[in-house]
Amino acid sequence: MVTNKVKEFFKSDKKYFLLALICFLYAGFALISFTFTVYAGTTMSVGPNDMNLIRDNNDFNFPLNGKGIGKRGIDPFKIMFGATAVNFLVGGIISLFSGGALAALLLKKEKKQITHKLTNDLLLPNEKKIYTLLANAPNGLTQSKLTLESGLSKVQVHRFIKKLEDKGLIEKHKYGATNKLFLKDKN
Repeated sequence: MVTNKVKEFFKSDKKYFLLALICFLYAGFALISFTFTVYAGTTMSVGPNDMNLIRDNNDFNFPLNGKGIGKRGIDPFKIMFGATAVNFLVGGIISLFSGGALAALLLKKEKKQITHKLTNDLLLPNEKKIYTLLANAPNGLTQSKLTLESGLSKVQVHRFIKKLEDKGLIEKHKYGATNKLFLKDKN
């Protein structure tokens, strides 16, 4: 039972939503860590014994210059551009953009599914037949090819094309002496 739910989860689009959420969470963690690293490295005050401890156990690889810049005697720009801070910053930015790209793709796919479902629910059966034929032909179809594939007469196809065109679902493009029909791109 659990394995069926796991299989169902990985077949659905929920996995991409989860991945986008993880990207955003990691981006938040990394950017907060970057901010804390820079803040802690430059502004937190320490005593003289603590400074010796920092020099001896420099776990964050803070470049120490001993000139007294900041309360810790550390140059803030060296901390901002140190390995730890840069890793947090770059990781956070990459995760933020990755999550944004996944979310945009999910929204685009969901919008397309909703549009397709609404279109199918609101069309008459013969309009639906023509719409489906055009949806399955990414390079479009001529009106004569559409007549052959739909099994409808030329007059019926012409009328349904006009209705679909008036509804803003398809568009005509000149193709030699005839027209080629395409689904209208809603992007």
